[in-house]
Amino acid sequence: MNSEPLTEGQNLGGKKNQSASREPIGPLESIPDYFLKYDVESNYFEELHSIKEEVTSLRNEFSRFLQRTNQQHIDSMVEDMRKSFMRPMVDYLCEDASDRMSNQMTRDCGMRELCETTFKDILHETAGLVGKGRVDSATVKIYRDRIEKLKKEAKKPQCSKCISEASNLFEKQVKLMRSLQIYEDREEKGEKSDISAIKPDRIVTEVCEPVANKQRLLMLKALSGESKTFSELSKLTGLRGGNLLFHLQKLLDTGMVLQRSERGDYIITRKGYSTLQGLSRIYSEIELTE
Repeated sequence: MNSEPLTEGQNLGGKKNQSASREPIGPLESIPDYFLKYDVESNYFEELHSIKEEVTSLRNEFSRFLQRTNQQHIDSMVEDMRKSFMRPMVDYLCEDASDRMSNQMTRDCGMRELCETTFKDILHETAGLVGKGRVDSATVKIYRDRIEKLKKEAKKPQCSKCISEASNLFEKQVKLMRSLQIYEDREEKGEKSDISAIKPDRIVTEVCEPVANKQRLLMLKALSGESKTFSELSKLTGLRGGNLLFHLQKLLDTGMVLQRSERGDYIITRKGYSTLQGLSRIYSEIELTE
């Protein structure tokens, strides 16, 4: 019996082991080119897409940063201009109050000097309110009550002329505050709007139609807090492309919103914000009556 050990590559039957005789898998060069090409191109496009998304995100963030910075700069310039404009206006109001009281007050009165000083002090203080960014109703009421108190304490018939002049000057200052939109006193005075002055065509076109849509009202409400990009408004409303543009154009055409630049953020205007405030008041009154 042949007792020679089996050599590598042979089995018990003396035949070569086929699995052992096979060549080992070669390097990558032996893999077909189209497999490698497909894998490389796939990874390349995935990485390229990822880089593109990152660049787009960075560009959008940088654009928003620039717009916020520019807006802050513009707001700062506007505030400086407002202050520069208000200083001479306040000085003029103080000078006008002094001249009017000096010329219009009763001359043959022993209390003239004291009253003139008192009235001028009040009117100079109220003139200073015009230079502020906002004047609340409580502040105006304090000064109005002071003048009313002086009127009640008047002891001579000629006092009415001096108090009337001071009161008229004060109300003119208040009117100026309203025109500058730094003061609104409708709630304080309980004034009612003149319904007869309503013009249906303009009200419907410029106020009712722009907000008579859920998506437009939703955009207006969102813009009351901060500016929004087209993409952000699209996510907010669920509208895309031309549909969103249609509703935005409606708000732009009626002066409810503005766009900072051709591709910039959208911001609410004073008209848009006032419309929201009006709707809020209407809604509150409706709830109270139910």
